Amino acid sequence: MIEEIREHFSNEYPKEACGVIGIVKGKKQYFPCKNLATEDEDFILDPNDYISVKRKADIFAIVHDHVEYTNEASENDKKYCNSLGVPYYIFSYPSMELNILEPEIKVNALIGREYEFGKFDCLEACRDYYNEELDIQLPKRLLPYVDDWWKLGHDYFTDEHIKEWGFTKVYNLLPNDLLIFTMGSLVGNHCGIYLGNDIFFHHAVNRLSCRENLYPLWKRYLTGIYRYET
Repeated sequence: MIEEIREHFSNEYPKEACGVIGIVKGKKQYFPCKNLATEDEDFILDPNDYISVKRKADIFAIVHDHVEYTNEASENDKKYCNSLGVPYYIFSYPSMELNILEPEIKVNALIGREYEFGKFDCLEACRDYYNEELDIQLPKRLLPYVDDWWKLGHDYFTDEHIKEWGFTKVYNLLPNDLLIFTMGSLVGNHCGIYLGNDIFFHHAVNRLSCRENLYPLWKRYLTGIYRYET
């Protein structure tokens, strides 16, 4: 991805270049955008390009370069970074030294997490979603789960276990339902949350947490739908 960004910067030089890093199916992807600024040492990201990216990806970061000088964030960078609530990736060009400017409050704190079993995995993503989006506190794991449990004869996603979290099994989809998937196994081994309009949120192994289409791929593995009892 860095080479794609570098090539974009080179093509726009001496004008500042800008773009967006989006997450598509759990992977980062760079989307070059138009810079509408009239001054070479400024950038105004084309709102139409930004909206176009949002239709097909979760926005992870805004990217731009400072041509032939520091990658230090300007006051405008800080202001718009906080306004949008997403990180700004600021490169110096041509050295490509990166400065990551984090917003004071992230808009999508659930999106773009690196996977780490037991800390940032599918279950923790669901727990944090219910906490942050719906103010629902799900119980913590009573004991550490064993990685690859479905290969070792364990089953953590039984109806009884999920009922202890406050959910009832249902047979139709509504937003905020908990989804259980069974992939290459005899027991459930992945979970996510249905958001509506064929979109669900989840965090799969070796991928970033993201929103993704349920149909056609993931629907094949969907084996349980559960609704929180309010």
